[in-house]
Amino acid sequence: MILKRIRLGVVTLLAVGIAGYSVVQYGFIGLDKAGMVVQKISSGEVLSDMWRIVLSIHIATSIFALVLGPFLLMDKIRHKNKLLHKRMGYVYTAGVTGGGVSGLYLAYYATGGWIAQTGFSLMAITWLVTVFFAVKSATEKKIAQHRHWTMVNYSVTFAAVTLRVWLGLFMVVFGTAHYDVYYAYTAWLSWVPNILFMIAYLQRKKKF
Repeated sequence: MILKRIRLGVVTLLAVGIAGYSVVQYGFIGLDKAGMVVQKISSGEVLSDMWRIVLSIHIATSIFALVLGPFLLMDKIRHKNKLLHKRMGYVYTAGVTGGGVSGLYLAYYATGGWIAQTGFSLMAITWLVTVFFAVKSATEKKIAQHRHWTMVNYSVTFAAVTLRVWLGLFMVVFGTAHYDVYYAYTAWLSWVPNILFMIAYLQRKKKF
């Protein structure tokens, strides 16, 4: 139980940290001065007003999902304040839906060519499909399934954190000269290991 709380606490801190970083970078510093946008502009990409609007929607909605996810998984809130859990679930689902739909649009313009475009597209689809099953199981009162689908879905949401971890590692090792190349790999590394780990974890729990 203590180890579980520590793990969830670390996840919460990382999620809130990345959310705060995103608010500062995109909200206060400015979207056009954000690292990803600057990188795209410096590489010669022409960014439309629509792209900027969709990116803003993606950031705003995804932040809610990223921050609320750990609190949805906290036993104390789930058991002692079911109404709060339910309301947070509505906001989380709206955040994932907005982030997933906008993510599909942004994936088409992803840096790194078709490898990155395919990776981010599949991530957005997986994000939307898993939240659908999480909601479906909740409406059917299948609580265990609902929790499992929520955990799988949040492992995709947490790609907002792991994406930046991988990018940071690649930048330290390779610098910015090969950004387009390793960014394409992060389109897969940011979420596939997450979801595989979560599925393996849930399968292991069933055995005990």
